[in-house]
Amino acid sequence: MLLLVTKVLVAPILLTIVALVERKWGAVVGGWLLGLPLTSGPLSYLILAEHGPRFAENAARGTLLGLVGAGVFCATYFTVARARSWGTSLALAVAACFAVMGAMSQIQLGFAATMVLAAIVLAFVAAVAATPKTTVAASSPSGRDLVFRVIIASAVVACVALASTMLGSQMSGMLMTLPAITAIMAVTTHRSAGRDSARRLLRGSVAGLWGGVAFFAVVGVLVTITSAGLTYLAAVAAAALVAGLAGKLATSPRLAFRH
Repeated sequence: MLLLVTKVLVAPILLTIVALVERKWGAVVGGWLLGLPLTSGPLSYLILAEHGPRFAENAARGTLLGLVGAGVFCATYFTVARARSWGTSLALAVAACFAVMGAMSQIQLGFAATMVLAAIVLAFVAAVAATPKTTVAASSPSGRDLVFRVIIASAVVACVALASTMLGSQMSGMLMTLPAITAIMAVTTHRSAGRDSARRLLRGSVAGLWGGVAFFAVVGVLVTITSAGLTYLAAVAAAALVAGLAGKLATSPRLAFRH
């Protein structure tokens, strides 16, 4: 019950923060914040407290696989949105995400192999989701738009949380990274500010996902051999370092390409 309540409460808070950040610093920075393990990180700690180190390790493996699916969602939406509507972009991105996550759920890799797989796929995704070179002004969502985002995100997250309680550790970890909030932000940004803003948001999200990979790689390696405090302190430090570097690369003009 604590996991469910936490997930439902975090969703509207995260959405509001991202909307404010996007308004002040732009879509790439807002997306970067969205990609960080701000929700899945605390939930991982709650999973450890509730189910123990071995379950948390398996959930971390599942989360790394789930990050692959989240990255595929971002790359697919980014690519399709170049020439298609938000509806088509969303449908194809969701289909690609679920196809990849379904495939990932059927494989049983060691933790080291899972880390390598996640890094390789996200590197490919980052190459695909290159930033459009045109400058797009930041937009401010209306009050009605923000309320809509919060209601939909809370409902989706609640459904995912309920489903994850009935599944095993790896699937629970994968569902923690289901890009429900990212999808809502991408669609509403696409509709209100245009495709370039949505694509910039997703570019930033991909950069933020690198922080998630670093976080859960550290959790998976340390959670069964050291204390919870040391594990999550090291995970936060790794996520901050890697996500900070990825964020700088994502916003660098030298890495912007015309599409």
